[in-house]
Amino acid sequence: MNRKIIFLLAALGLSMAALQAQSDSLKYGHMNLGNLLDEMPETAGAEAQLKVFADSLNRIDSVMTMTFQQAYIQLKKEYDEGGLTQIQVQQRQVELEKQRQEIQTFEEKAQASLETHRGELLSPILKKVDTAIKEVAKENGFSMIFDVSSGAMLFASETIDVTPMVKKKLGM
Repeated sequence: MNRKIIFLLAALGLSMAALQAQSDSLKYGHMNLGNLLDEMPETAGAEAQLKVFADSLNRIDSVMTMTFQQAYIQLKKEYDEGGLTQIQVQQRQVELEKQRQEIQTFEEKAQASLETHRGELLSPILKKVDTAIKEVAKENGFSMIFDVSSGAMLFASETIDVTPMVKKKLGM
């Protein structure tokens, strides 16, 4: 029985030594993806395009809102002057509610459209960065590269900042 225990302990020791040797050969890197994206000229261009698009949506929303406000003020004025029957007031209130709902629908669609457009503009940039990161990892033998901008990494022993390598790969 002692031989079995000694054999198991020896096997366990060899396994632990093999795992330790394997973990010692792993290479980890880190970078701040958010900072890298902020420094890329392509990101600035995409953000500028997105701003133009958002501004155009905001102008439409402003016109719709202003039209609604003017219709409300006109209704209030005519009501205060006693120039409308109760049926006319109710009809105008229904029209105003319809306008309000149209504004709300427009704003919801505009927000979704803005997010879609953002994704379309940033997707090629993110793909380019992802490709560069993977190439740097492969060329330099990194097992993992962490993004410290996400705040997920709380501790990493012996990691290398790969940002300069990724920037070089991106031609920055």
